[in-house]
Amino acid sequence: MEAKTSPNRGTPNNSPRASSLTQFRMIVVSVTCATLVSVVNNIIMPNDRLSSSGNRSHDTPQKYPKTSKKLTKDQHINTFWWPSPEEYGGILGKIHHFQNPSDCSAPSTKFFVWRSRSDNENDTRGLTAWAHAASSHMLHALTDADQPGAGHRILINDDKLFPMAKGCEHGLETRECYFEPLTNCKLSDVDDYETADPKSSNIKILSKTDEEYDRNVRTLYTSDSLWFRKVKDMYSWTGLGFNSQHSTIHMTAASLAYYFRVKPWLRKEIDERLRRNIPLDLNPQRTIGVPIRRSDKCRRHAIEGSAPGEMECPPLEEYL
Repeated sequence: MEAKTSPNRGTPNNSPRASSLTQFRMIVVSVTCATLVSVVNNIIMPNDRLSSSGNRSHDTPQKYPKTSKKLTKDQHINTFWWPSPEEYGGILGKIHHFQNPSDCSAPSTKFFVWRSRSDNENDTRGLTAWAHAASSHMLHALTDADQPGAGHRILINDDKLFPMAKGCEHGLETRECYFEPLTNCKLSDVDDYETADPKSSNIKILSKTDEEYDRNVRTLYTSDSLWFRKVKDMYSWTGLGFNSQHSTIHMTAASLAYYFRVKPWLRKEIDERLRRNIPLDLNPQRTIGVPIRRSDKCRRHAIEGSAPGEMECPPLEEYL
């Protein structure tokens, strides 16, 4: 599968409309992400596991078909996904529970605000780079920077321009143009550093990613950096236990799945494109998937508003 980067039909390349269409294509046909978000939203996190308010329902335990001991053992990874017969949610359920509290305005509810960079309009990071940052910031919030005993924070992004949403036709030019909000809390629930007393003990703006801070601070803001704090203790906050069969990749996968909960309109677009590109008679058991690097990863690409390419992309013939 190749990411489509063909010119906009009849639209000047330097127009706002052209830029919007280019960014839209990057979102929709990103080879590594489009399939993931479709699977996440239609299989891993079906809507019937959510209450009418958007929160996961804890009232009625889900019934699951019985499986053999061998199958249960072979699918031990499923305990870290949602739904899970053992934990009613696994890691994804825990993330959703912590990110969506019952009372966002309570003084005891702590936040980690993901600030846009000062020059955010010219931020040329790709979709997976944003997701990597989100995953890392989320682990920072969930562990309060390796101190889960101090409680956890709710990761929330600001409402500044999301560069890949310029010209959004489905809402504001923010991350929420394409994806579901990270939390049910609003920016009005956090302590605003622009209007608060400069001496307030409720606010802390990090000057660098690894700066230490008072864990009692209610609202913590990220630094103006591309990078993030590396969390060492990734699991204890879940209460799910840890064994040698699980690794950091499961936590990363769960946090990415949560980040990539796409809006219904985009899910529909992805589904339609997948159906057009995947033959109806395709047999998954006799099919080999070949990842092909294309789009703005390649040097000398013609995608407006993106960073320069990082590698020489071999011709398709070398893959096929």
